[in-house]
Amino acid sequence: MRTFYIFNIKREISILTKDNPYNLYRTIESFYYFDNLNSTISFKIYNDIFNSFDKEYIDKRINNLFKNNRYYTWNEDIHKIDNKYRPEHSKLKVYKSHILLKTDVVNSLFLKNYLMTDNLFVCDFQNKDYFWLNEFVR
Repeated sequence: MRTFYIFNIKREISILTKDNPYNLYRTIESFYYFDNLNSTISFKIYNDIFNSFDKEYIDKRINNLFKNNRYYTWNEDIHKIDNKYRPEHSKLKVYKSHILLKTDVVNSLFLKNYLMTDNLFVCDFQNKDYFWLNEFVR
């Protein structure tokens, strides 16, 4: 099972880090491991790097895209794909700060179908994996 954190990077930061995403990944990784003692500093840096997500809009958009897919469900803010034929078992939850995707495949249908903007950066901290979503999914 892979856990992907999807972040909406500010346009200026994405332009600066497009060719060298490692530095962006390391910065985001430091947030992942921050303790609460650094919360004031991390909040300031967070606001300099990330845009927030419109949770309600994204939830509705995902639901509209997948509502006719018989393997898709949406319950209590969790979007799920359970397809035994593909096979894919994915859970996605939208937060204002990030989107959390837990999946057993790297090419989840959630990534392929609705998250196509230039400034989305995906991190898997356990596997030290990161990528710009628009460059990964074609």
